[in-house]
Amino acid sequence: MDHRSEPDAEASKIQYKQDLHADRKAVREALRASVFGAHIGLGATIIALVVIVSLSVPFYALVVAGSFVAWFLLALTVIVIGGGRGMDAFRRAYVATFGWGDFITP
Repeated sequence: MDHRSEPDAEASKIQYKQDLHADRKAVREALRASVFGAHIGLGATIIALVVIVSLSVPFYALVVAGSFVAWFLLALTVIVIGGGRGMDAFRRAYVATFGWGDFITP
């Protein structure tokens, strides 16, 4: 039995885990949204709702607003199930719902 391959296999596992960690960190950084960006997203949503109400029937604004509320509650539920608590869970759900505002600002 050749034992030279065991250290190579172990080194490969270590390298794989390091690469996987680096890839996940890069994805987290790319998708990171801030509370400030969430405020911008909320503001844009409110402006869109005002435009929808002024140009059409309020029903459509209620559908859009209800969709955001449902998304927020779903995000909050998932975060609480995952172990989030208190204001941190609320903040994370808020950022998950409106954090796209980071991507509409320069």
